[in-house]
Amino acid sequence: MKTDDLIEALAADLPAARPRQLERRLLLALCAGGLMVLLGVGLWLGFREDLGAAMMGPTFWIKAVYTGALGVVGFWLLDRLGRPGSAIRPPLTALAVVLTAATGFTAWEVATLAEAERMPAVMGESARACAPLILILSLVAAPFVFGAARSFAPMRPGAAGAAAGLLTAALATTLYGLHCPEQTTSFVMVWYSLGIALAVAGGALVGRVLFRW
Repeated sequence: MKTDDLIEALAADLPAARPRQLERRLLLALCAGGLMVLLGVGLWLGFREDLGAAMMGPTFWIKAVYTGALGVVGFWLLDRLGRPGSAIRPPLTALAVVLTAATGFTAWEVATLAEAERMPAVMGESARACAPLILILSLVAAPFVFGAARSFAPMRPGAAGAAAGLLTAALATTLYGLHCPEQTTSFVMVWYSLGIALAVAGGALVGRVLFRW
């Protein structure tokens, strides 16, 4: 018997979970992880001094929409990967749409800037610190998310770990926005995305061990 056939047979014998039980467990883990990240941002990094004013403008919410959309896709992808036989093309398509839209918006922003303003827009004031801080905050939330995700039954442990890493990093990055004062889309696309990508890569490595049957 092939390994995939054996896994499917074992999964078929598992007792059925109550409807949405696994999703609720993951949502509770996200709440707990998000609270810990929020405490980390507030007590360690500090909220940006102009947070109230920033929340009245579009840039703050554009960043949150981008990272929040990645979180939704990460949740969707993890849920699909955690259920043997579920199609993963829809969440992967959604991920491609989010990244394509963000890349297009970034290209438009860079094209409309004067040449002398382009590099400062990409680098901002905190390029060196951004990705490492996102990765650290992701590690704060990771035990909650990965612990809850062990209730799933992924046939692709590495891919499930990457999805959990995407979900964790998107949550951490969204809350990191409460500290980060950067205002340009190009900075967000480069450095936020780099921090998230590092968490996704780490999640894939962890998932190969943690989610292995």
